[in-house]
Amino acid sequence: MIVTSWNIRGHNSKGKQRYLKERVKKDKTSIMIIQETKISSQQLEGIIREQKIQYEVMGQDTTGTASGLAILWNPKEVLFENWISLPKILSSLFRMIGPSEWILIAGVYAPHIPRERKNSLKDLQTTRRIFPGIPWIVGGDFNMIKTMEERRGGINRPDQNMEEFSEMITEQRLVDIPTINDIHTWNNQRGGRNQIASRLD
Repeated sequence: MIVTSWNIRGHNSKGKQRYLKERVKKDKTSIMIIQETKISSQQLEGIIREQKIQYEVMGQDTTGTASGLAILWNPKEVLFENWISLPKILSSLFRMIGPSEWILIAGVYAPHIPRERKNSLKDLQTTRRIFPGIPWIVGGDFNMIKTMEERRGGINRPDQNMEEFSEMITEQRLVDIPTINDIHTWNNQRGGRNQIASRLD
């Protein structure tokens, strides 16, 4: 089973739509969590059909210019049930086709506004309380870091949600999987002293 998470930064362009198809084919992913779709669930379903991607999709509609969250899956490999949609969080139980255990999965696209991120952490913990005692996978873009080592550039001061984020990971017994190529998963696309890079996923 392969699970991937990708902040697509808008799925309006034809190039991004073709690239999604290429990514699914290349990664052979069973489940893909995508954030910042910037389109409605209905539009995303239409793109999936148009690109002839043989995947099912469940999504949240956009609320503003930078939002949208969806989970795609290969129905030949995975069975989903019991969907829960909370603000910026989409979760469900799933299992691989055949005799296998149920697993909880949650996709997250946390708010950009710092004071709202704490609510996302609480909602994620609420999701866990609904389905206690089973394995779970959490993926997405949290717009938060755990430690200052996960940021390069910008103002060198602790993020106001950093402690809560780190505590939530510990309390929920989540394993923070390292990235393959680079610790930083986001940058502000600027050069020199103005460049900021962080690990937000």
